[in-house]
Amino acid sequence: MSVRRATPADTDVLRAMMAISNGYERPAARAMIVAFAGGWSVPDDAHEVWIADEGGEARGFYALIPHADGLELDLFFTADAAQGTGLGRRLFSHMADRARVLGVAKVMISSNPEAAGFYRRMGAVDVGVTPPGDGIDWERPKLMLTLG
Repeated sequence: MSVRRATPADTDVLRAMMAISNGYERPAARAMIVAFAGGWSVPDDAHEVWIADEGGEARGFYALIPHADGLELDLFFTADAAQGTGLGRRLFSHMADRARVLGVAKVMISSNPEAAGFYRRMGAVDVGVTPPGDGIDWERPKLMLTLG
């Protein structure tokens, strides 16, 4: 696996990965992620988007948003076919290393409820709940990853 910084040219492949993700199987969740993906693009500003490539194919990605008190893991997706292969763990480790390079001690995560267990296994702890909003009509676990 290689990890590289995404560019706006990667937008379409990352939109597709989001829109077909098996993490959003409920009808309301599917409609939300399809709508979100359709309007999303790789930003070319302080938001960092990183792609995991295997064999020249995008297999996962994440996005970090800077805040005054740290970073937010805004998006974290692995291609459905790559789930269970360890790619998610490796990509998450890359994200944590990147946060350290940026001098950040904590990363906030508002998780898809189905993905919260993964973040807990990666060392994040529950710190609250993100209420519905921004087009998402369900509560999301809010977790914090503290970096050593």
